[in-house]
Amino acid sequence: MKRDMKDSLLPDPDILQMIGQNNEEAFKILYKKYWRLLLKYASTYISDEYVCKEIVQELFVHLHSSSSRLKIYSSFSSYLFVSLRNKIFNYLRNQSVYKKHVKKAGHFGTRACNDVQQSIDLNELQKGIRFSLKKMPVKYSEVYILHDENSYTLKKISEILDRPVDTIEKQLRKARCLLRNDLRESRLN
Repeated sequence: MKRDMKDSLLPDPDILQMIGQNNEEAFKILYKKYWRLLLKYASTYISDEYVCKEIVQELFVHLHSSSSRLKIYSSFSSYLFVSLRNKIFNYLRNQSVYKKHVKKAGHFGTRACNDVQQSIDLNELQKGIRFSLKKMPVKYSEVYILHDENSYTLKKISEILDRPVDTIEKQLRKARCLLRNDLRESRLN
C-alpha cells in the first residue's frame, strides 16, 4: 500500500519520461492516478457508464500505443482531459449520425415494403456495396464489414485484427469514403 502512495506522488513529467522508455509500471501508475478522474469527467457528458469506461479505455490504449511518439506541450493532465473531451465529442457526433441513419433507414424500410421499385433500388444498392467492397483493399473492406455489417466496436476490431484503434478508425473512414465515391460513380453511369 505504501508503494501505491509513493507511486501516485511521482510528478507527471517523471511518469511521462518513464512511459517514453516503455516502462509498463509507469503506465500502471498513470492509469491508477487518472482513471477515476477521467471516468468522472466523461460521465458529465455521457450518462452510460459502460460507454464512459470504453472511451476512457480507448484513451489509455491510444496513450500506450503512441507513448514513444508522444509530445506534450502543456500539462499532462490538461492533455488527458482535452484528449478525452475530443474522444467524447467524436463519440457523440458518431452517435448522432448513426441515429439519423437508423431513423432514415427505418422510415425507408417501412415505405419499401409497399413499393416494388424501392425494393429493387435497395437490392441494387446492396449489390453496389458488395461490388465496391470487393474492389477496395482488404484492410479497408474487412474493417468496414466488421464494423458496419457485424456491429463490432472499433476496440473489438482492433483486438481481432491486431491493429491500433486509431488505425482501425482511419481505415473505416477511408473504406466509407471509397464506398461513397464508388456508389456515386455508379449512379452517374
